[in-house]
Amino acid sequence: MHKKLALFPMTRDMCAVARYASLLVGYEICSLFAPPYANYEGEDICTIDGGDATGVFLSVYSDEALTNCDILFVDYDEKVKNMTFYTDVIDKAKKLNKSVIMSQKLEYKLNTARMLRPNGEPTKILSEFDRLYDVKVPVITVLSQGVRTDQFVVELALREHFINNGYYVSQIGSYRASEFFGFASLPGFLYEARDAYEKIHMFNHYVQELLQNDKPQLLIIGVPDAIMKFNDRILLGMGLIPYVVCNAVKSDLSILSMYYGRHKERYFDEMSKYGHYCYNTPLEFFNISNTHFAPDFSSELPIEKYMDINSEFAMGTVNDIDAGDFVLFNALNKASMKNACNLINDALTNNVRSI
Repeated sequence: MHKKLALFPMTRDMCAVARYASLLVGYEICSLFAPPYANYEGEDICTIDGGDATGVFLSVYSDEALTNCDILFVDYDEKVKNMTFYTDVIDKAKKLNKSVIMSQKLEYKLNTARMLRPNGEPTKILSEFDRLYDVKVPVITVLSQGVRTDQFVVELALREHFINNGYYVSQIGSYRASEFFGFASLPGFLYEARDAYEKIHMFNHYVQELLQNDKPQLLIIGVPDAIMKFNDRILLGMGLIPYVVCNAVKSDLSILSMYYGRHKERYFDEMSKYGHYCYNTPLEFFNISNTHFAPDFSSELPIEKYMDINSEFAMGTVNDIDAGDFVLFNALNKASMKNACNLINDALTNNVRSI
């Protein structure tokens, strides 16, 4: 029997979970909770992410509605900084004996993740482990410019495409909700106070063990955090986790999920070179998301602001940009995402290393 899964509060990544609910393994969605302050009762989830309409609707959170679920998955919403907003709901769910799973970002914000190592000292990898294994299957890496870029949608769309085409896929997701779909989220040690050298080795060995157990035909890795800082005041993780993951596992094809903007071919060329020289993974595929990043620098502390658009508007830009040989798409437009998946499939098929 499937476990009943409730999501709170609905964020863009939560919408990805709902859009690809058919891929859930052992779970079924029973409630999509919008926060009480939002006037979203009965609205399609496309109200939040701006994508194609789904026929999947939101409900306003209430304590009584929690009784219908087995598991509550709680995400962090950048619009809500008050931690009691989350802890009140989590405490209520636990009192009702409901299982609670939090996203990595919320765990970090609540300081519940183990951020320090037991002895507080750097460690060295034993000499016999001082090597990196070569990954023997094709690897797709999904990177991003930051939050709200519909990265998890790309990861799930790729999973659906390759599974439906008969491939056996191993996958590591950028979002903890990955486990509901039968694949792993990134291991916790990437968030611990370890040096990059150690993390690179550990992640490479983690992937090697995964591949030995699964014996897949394809590996898809979703990588959280932006690939670079926005500036010296908005750091966005400074690309540290992408650096670790991409240096641990060489990618055959990489995708960048980016903020909306009317860029020219030169911009995509520069981003591709940045991927090549910083992460050893040139970028050729770009998801133009339904979010424009427009930070406010008027105050002493800059405020990260996002302007939401819809897929119809984004696709107008995607179709209008001359990006040369680079492939642009919008992950929340089904036709655009399907075309991108087909081109990705063709690119891997034509890659000698992937055969």
